[in-house]
Amino acid sequence: MELRFYKLRICDADLILVDDLSGDGRDRDWGGAARLLLDRKRGAGADRLAVLAKAESSTWLRVFGADGESVRSVADAGLCAARFLLDSGRSERGSVHLRVPGGELSIDVLPAASLGLSLGPPRGLPDGVALDQAGAAARRSVIEAGGERYEVLPLGLSFVAGNRHEGETLPGCDAEAVAVFYEGGAKAARARIRASTRGLRAPEVLPLRLVSREEIWADAPRGFGSGQSRNAVPDACATAGIAQAAAAAAGYADRGSLVRLRGGALWVEWTEGGNLYAASRPEYVYRGEFHVEDRPDESGEDQSGMK
Repeated sequence: MELRFYKLRICDADLILVDDLSGDGRDRDWGGAARLLLDRKRGAGADRLAVLAKAESSTWLRVFGADGESVRSVADAGLCAARFLLDSGRSERGSVHLRVPGGELSIDVLPAASLGLSLGPPRGLPDGVALDQAGAAARRSVIEAGGERYEVLPLGLSFVAGNRHEGETLPGCDAEAVAVFYEGGAKAARARIRASTRGLRAPEVLPLRLVSREEIWADAPRGFGSGQSRNAVPDACATAGIAQAAAAAAGYADRGSLVRLRGGALWVEWTEGGNLYAASRPEYVYRGEFHVEDRPDESGEDQSGMK
C-alpha cells in the first residue's frame, strides 16, 4: 500500500508522520517501516515514526523508534499529529484528542498557532514520587567535580519506580535527567558530572544556563535521552519540562519560562495544579511517499520499501 508521510520537527527533535486514517484497519509492518524510514543515510531520516490510524471511531497514535520498537515518549508526536489533523481539517479547532497505548492525549489549540499539552508532574529519582515545587527544591544537592561546585537536581517525567501505574501518570512522556546549573561551558559541566557518578546508574546530564527568570537554555544534543533506558528517544517536550521544573524548584525561574533547545524553543509552565504544561508550534520539513505491506510473512522478511 502506498502511504504519504510528512516530516515534522519540534526544535531539532524530528519525526516522520504517516497518515493511515483511511486505511482498512489491517495491522501493517510499522516496525519494518520505522527501520527503513528513520535511517538517516538510506531513508528519510528522523528520531521517530508516528502513525495515525482509525479504530472504533477513535484516532490512534502509535510511535516507533529507529529499531522498530514502540516508544513511550509521545508528547512531541502528539503535538505534530495534532497540527497535521488541524491543517487537514480532520479535527475540531479547540482541542485534539488522540488515543495512545496507556490512555489518551489531549492537545489544546492555543493562540498564534501553538499547541500545548500536560506532561504530568515532575517526579523525583529514583523513587518516582510526584513532586511539588518545595519537594523538588529539597532534592537539590551540590556536587564537587574538577575543583568546581555544581548544583544538581535529578528529575523525571511520568516515571514511577521504573513503571507506569494506571491512574498515577499521564501517557506521553518517559524521561529522566540530572539538571545541572553551570556558568562555564556545558561540555565541561557534563563531563565533570559524569565523571563524579562513574560506576553508578545515573540519568543523562542536562546542563542549564539561566538567561533570566523567564528564559532558560538547555544544552541537550541530538540523541539526548537515548541512553536512559530501552525505548527512550529524544523528546523536546520532556527535555524542556525537566529544565523548567529544575530551574523553578531551584528558585532561578518563574513558574513559566521559555526553554531554548537546539533548533528552537518551547514555553513550559509549572501550573498551580502541579503539572508541567508545554507549548510549541511543530514545523513541517517536507513530505513524501513510501510503500508498506501488511504484517510480514512467516519468514519475518521486511517487505517495506521506500521510494
